[in-house]
Amino acid sequence: MALDTIRAHKIRSALTMLGVIGGTMTVIAISSFLTGMQEFILDQTQRFGPDLVFVSKYTNIGIRFSRPSREERIRKNLTVEDAAAIAELPSVLGVSPTMISGSFAPSSSQPVVKYRGIEANRPLIFGVAANYDEVRNVYIRAGRFLTFSEQQHHDQVAIIGAGIADSLFGGMSPLDHEIEVEGKVYRVIGVMEKAPGGLFGGDPVEDRQVLVPFDTLKRDHPEIEDITLSVRARPGVFGKMVDDVTELLRRRRGVSPHKENDFGISTPGAIYESISAVASVASIIVFPLSGAGLLVGGIGVMNIMLVSVTERTKEIGVRRAIGARKGDIIWQFLTEAITLTGVGGLIGIVLGWLVSLGLKRLAPTLPSSIPAWAVIMGFLVSCTVGLIFGLWPAMKAARLDPIEALRYE
Repeated sequence: MALDTIRAHKIRSALTMLGVIGGTMTVIAISSFLTGMQEFILDQTQRFGPDLVFVSKYTNIGIRFSRPSREERIRKNLTVEDAAAIAELPSVLGVSPTMISGSFAPSSSQPVVKYRGIEANRPLIFGVAANYDEVRNVYIRAGRFLTFSEQQHHDQVAIIGAGIADSLFGGMSPLDHEIEVEGKVYRVIGVMEKAPGGLFGGDPVEDRQVLVPFDTLKRDHPEIEDITLSVRARPGVFGKMVDDVTELLRRRRGVSPHKENDFGISTPGAIYESISAVASVASIIVFPLSGAGLLVGGIGVMNIMLVSVTERTKEIGVRRAIGARKGDIIWQFLTEAITLTGVGGLIGIVLGWLVSLGLKRLAPTLPSSIPAWAVIMGFLVSCTVGLIFGLWPAMKAARLDPIEALRYE
């Protein structure tokens, strides 16, 4: 009888379920996004290595949503001598200084990288030391990395990212070909593997990189004074390494004991966790909104069920007159309410899955998988909403006096 009533009022039932559908869909979609974010962070952290830190004069060298403060900009730059001093620490396995010429670097102009008139899209020129591949886990697809001899002699050799190789050479091997980097000729000695991808699509940074010897880029860009240090710890002493580097830099930079660091130390995990923090803040806002949607849906269910009780007063009187108990009436109306919200929950789960697929298309590298707990929770919560908000109308129906109900017009 409950199912017949829902089928008889299809439009009213569909409108009643809208709030439940929206709330459940939001829970599923946000849970999918957060799960994918966590998997992305874990993958990126493992790619760089859990024992690596980045040291910069800026407090936060991860994902920034504002320009560095004036206090950060006027700090002393890190130097090659700082890198050499850090390399002497017993807990440090290797240190590699890096300077950048490109879109998020101090240089005033966008670098140009081209081959036979074809220009690469938004290239980033990285000046790196010969041990950069060991410290940063550079994955070479073809060719080799630069040598200490090439670094010392300011050789004009380059290792290019997969995106640069594809845009300049297509299917041809770039090895031993000469490319033009900011007006100077460099010989390609290596090609990096294609990176897993950026978080929200587009070319990842690794695919747009052109790695050249540190001293060569320093010779051509003496105006770039800001460098970043990549520091890898020896096995089992990561925490001690961070403390050792912090203490050494504070001493070298003359930081008083009562003052905060005038430099920043970040791990790959901390960098990507800053993205996760933004997602968590979004979830704190969105989950209550989805809860509000479920509340609105529950109020809608209660309203419709109260109307249904009024419409079916005579039917209730007939059932009570021929022997139906109060419990039978309660379960009839509760079944109707739970069915409405349960079906709404199932529809919301399907729509949330479709949103997850859309998110996967928007950000192909984001493994937006729907956790089982979100599906179970979404369905149970939607059914619970029906149970809670259908209880009062059901009890009201059960309390009707059979004689008065039979006389109701």
